[in-house]
Amino acid sequence: MGAAVFGGMLWFGLLLSSRVDSVVPAIVLAIAGAYAGWLVGVIVFSAVRGAGTKEEQG
Repeated sequence: MGAAVFGGMLWFGLLLSSRVDSVVPAIVLAIAGAYAGWLVGVIVFSAVRGAGTKEEQG
């Protein structure tokens, strides 16, 4: 899932950089995509890992 987010942001950055004749948007969006992909991975992993545990209150 995180790789898809990173790939999408990188693709968008490359598309944008071809329009403005600069590589800066691709670099910025690749870094943002890497962070967003990591964040999505953490959220999904936490949801999957915590789904099977129940704490008993007593």
